[in-house]
Amino acid sequence: DLTQMTVQNRLAELDAKYKPRKAASLVARKLKGQPGVTRQIYSPTDAAIVGAVSELNPKRAEEVVAIGQAAFPQWNKLGGSKRAVHLNKFADLLEAEMEDFITLLSKEAGKCLGDNVAEIREAVDFCRFYAAQAAREFGAPDTLPGPAGEVNTLTLSGRGTFICISPWNFPLAIFIGQVVAALAAGNSVVAKPAEQTPLVAHRAAELLYKAGVPKDVFQLTLGAGELGAALVSAPAVAGVCFTGSTEVAKKINMTLAAKDGPIPMLIAETGGLNGMFVDTTALKEQIMDDVTDSAFNA
Repeated sequence: DLTQMTVQNRLAELDAKYKPRKAASLVARKLKGQPGVTRQIYSPTDAAIVGAVSELNPKRAEEVVAIGQAAFPQWNKLGGSKRAVHLNKFADLLEAEMEDFITLLSKEAGKCLGDNVAEIREAVDFCRFYAAQAAREFGAPDTLPGPAGEVNTLTLSGRGTFICISPWNFPLAIFIGQVVAALAAGNSVVAKPAEQTPLVAHRAAELLYKAGVPKDVFQLTLGAGELGAALVSAPAVAGVCFTGSTEVAKKINMTLAAKDGPIPMLIAETGGLNGMFVDTTALKEQIMDDVTDSAFNA
């Protein structure tokens, strides 16, 4: 509750004590070949150094996807109810670490406190919503109505390995929303968050492992657009979740369509702009409030 002075003081104290962090890709086994570049991360608010990231060499993308594909059958076989247990535990851990995520979102993404609280709550909602769906819809086969002497059943299962590519403006909520949806449905996941916000994704990934999701079922890869393109191009990809520009979504669509075998699924939420129309009857005070909110809040 940001209206409480004790909460404000606590968050101010955590902000003052913040120390730069390190983030690296989290993959299930040591990869061959040269590592990717290491670079510093700067805050968009004051250009202060908030951490450093070791990025994954795009040449290793195919190997990472193959690891996920090998882990997929066992995770899919686990069933929706057991997968839901891990996702609900992950939601509990996110709530327990809310203050830390508020600080990290402010430092790395330059977000306001109110937006940080809302984003963490949204991430938790995603976990619990998809966990409930997994338990309800990915259990025993449903018997469908049919003619006498014929039995028809409906069974839902995962498709394989999903690539989840998320943006910088909601570095926790959209990142987690994509990942837990794919995991809940029985897929393995290779996530590639925005290059601007790897620290947030790295911390969330650590909690996902703590919640019991195996390291070969979920893998975190850090890097820029070249890495995302390499992951999408990997032969074993079963689907892609993408939030970003329409231009990039079209490129992903073409890459997937050109693959041999079954065409992978693409779930894309693409770019848009907020529009504001002001006429002569508007109150100047209301205009200023809305413009300021639109400029500095999500």
